[in-house]
Order: sequence, then C-alpha cells, then structure tokens
Amino acid sequence: MLRNARLVCCCLIACMAFALCASRPTVAGADQRPKLAVWMWGSTVRSQGAEAIAGKLAEGNVTDVILLVRGTSGKAEYASALAPPAEAGKDALGDMIAVCRPLGIRVHAWFVFNQDKAYTDVHPEARVWHHGKANTEFKPYEIDDGRVCPASPSHLEYTNAMIREVMERYHVDGIHLDYIRYGHMVYCFCPAHIQKASELGINVDRVREVMFETLYANPANPNRFFEAYATGEKDVGAWVNMRRAEILEAAASMRAVVESIDPSAAFSASLMPEGAIDETVPFAMCHYAQSYEDAGKLYDFVCPMAYHIDYSKPAAWVGDVARGAARAVGGVPVYIGLQAYPDKCTYDELKAAALAGLDAGAAGVALFRFGTMTEPRWAAIKDVMEGAK
Repeated sequence: MLRNARLVCCCLIACMAFALCASRPTVAGADQRPKLAVWMWGSTVRSQGAEAIAGKLAEGNVTDVILLVRGTSGKAEYASALAPPAEAGKDALGDMIAVCRPLGIRVHAWFVFNQDKAYTDVHPEARVWHHGKANTEFKPYEIDDGRVCPASPSHLEYTNAMIREVMERYHVDGIHLDYIRYGHMVYCFCPAHIQKASELGINVDRVREVMFETLYANPANPNRFFEAYATGEKDVGAWVNMRRAEILEAAASMRAVVESIDPSAAFSASLMPEGAIDETVPFAMCHYAQSYEDAGKLYDFVCPMAYHIDYSKPAAWVGDVARGAARAVGGVPVYIGLQAYPDKCTYDELKAAALAGLDAGAAGVALFRFGTMTEPRWAAIKDVMEGAK
C-alpha cells in the first residue's frame, strides 16, 4: 500500500486590480542567506493594520509572511466567494500583499486543512469520528467541533477550490498547509473509513482492539500500538499506511492545483517535530500519518514546528529536529519553526533556539508568530540573522 501511495504522489505531482502585477521575489535563488519567515494571523492584520505591520517586517528583515487565510473556524481572511468572511468587508490577504510586495517580502497563503468549522456545520458528513470512550461504551462517535475527516473527498474538493480562488485572484507567492495530518490515533472511525478499511482487507476490530489496549485498558500499555506498527502487525500496519496514503494524496492534490495555476509559486507545510528524529517516527506515523520522507516529495520547503519550550526540551533540541528533518526530506529547504511565546521565550531562549536550528543546516527560521513578537525577541532574531550573513 505504501508503494501505491508513492506512485499516487508521483502521478499527482508529475485579478483583483491591486499592484499585484509587479514581479514577485523568488523563494529560491542566488541569495543563499537564511530566510526569516513569520506566521501571521489575519486577525492581527485587522487589529494592527497592514501599514504598521509592514514597517515592523522591514525593520526585522523578514523575507516571508505566512498569512492565515483559513483557520480552524473555516472563515476566510480574503474576499472569498466560497467561505464566510472572518470580518465583513475586510481583506487581510489583499492588504498584506499591497504593503509587502513593494518591500520584496513574499506572502504565502496559509490554510488549515483538517479543521474547518464553517464547512462541517453545513456538511456534517465530513466530520471526524472518534474511536470511542467509556461514556460511549467505546463505540465510535462523531466530533462536532469542526474537525474534518482528512479523507473527506468533498472537503478536499472545497479546499482545492479555495486554493484556486486565492491563486487566481491574488497571485500569492505560495500556498502553505497546516494541520495536514491526523490529529491523533483515535481518528477517524467514521462509517466511510470503516467501510474503506474493510474493503482493503483490514480487520478494523483488531485495530480497535490494539488501540483499546494502548489507551483505555486497565492497565493500559501506552506503547502497544506503536510497537504493533513498528514490528509489522498486519492490520495495524495497513491501517496506518492507509491514513498515510490519504494525507499524501490530499497534499499532492493541492500541489497539483497550485502547479496548474502558477508553477513558480512555493508549496510548503508546517510539520509536527515528531518524525524528524528517527526514534519518534512510529509516534508520528501512528498519531499523525505524517511522513518527512513523503514531505520531501511534496513540498518546496518545510517548517518543522520545533517548539522546544512546549516540549520541555533544551534549545539544542531544535538543532536535532532541523538536522533530522533536513536528512529525511532529502535536500528540500527546512525553515525551522520557533515559538515566539510564552513569557519563558526570552531573548536568550529564542536566540539559542535559532542558532541551534541554523547551525544544524536549516535554510531559515519561521517564527510563531508575528503577533507575539516582543522587542527582545526581535532583537534576538536580528542578532542571529545578522551573524549568519
């Protein structure tokens, strides 16, 4: 099945009148200095104003803005004919392109994939289903908080339509995917998935039994599912590979849309750090169905979210993630994702994390996020980037 997923990937990968007609800066080129990207929420643009933000971006020598145009709410931060607006009459994407393009700053439209409340409220058949807990007698049940079954064909078609809309109307420098994964091993046991797995010869009852032993038995064996995958237990392995193929195929489908409209636009993604380091691969595969090996075939750059404070890791761990990611994606540039929050993220912490990532070979850093940057954090990044010139 994994071989089939790779073949699918290979096959699939084989205006508004602003001042958008100016030539766009390229992501890759002769300038090999480290890139500085910032993730940015559309709400930040609406609250602070694009002009004020542009001044800070220029001062900080930011090269790439990754702007959230569809988050977990499913609402659009651009003028969309498909999705409801985040705020009527507001166009965060258009505003940011207008101020960033004259500064030579690239703007990437950032889409959350596996959570879309606006869509699932109208299309409940696309909702994800949980494995089941004690209060449901461990029977699968539907989640109504906006989480989407990543294998939903209708939601993928809708997402592709939104990507096409953004590409055609705004001439963005790239499309950036987030949540392009499963959220946890307990998803998705929707009726369509159970039928699909059964048709593939997977004993879903056996998969659920191993999952129960891992998460809910008394006593539970928290490593049981990962060990079953790592040692090649048939049904568990086939289930995990089915989910992996779904993520790969969805991303490849979105890349095909981007390439059909503008082959020069960058296609990138945020990735969980698990999976970049060898010993965490079973965890990443079983929970997220996310593969760095697959990412190397799909994306023009990747952003491992190495949020070391959240993971209770030293800053040096950021370098481990960057090094492992670079090795796994096989030459695709790595922009190491750094957390610019909470209070523990001091000048020294952020500087140490950024140095660890760049020293490990990252092509740049990506800061989460613009709205939480403080003067000490900007100073830390400035010191690191100037030293890397």
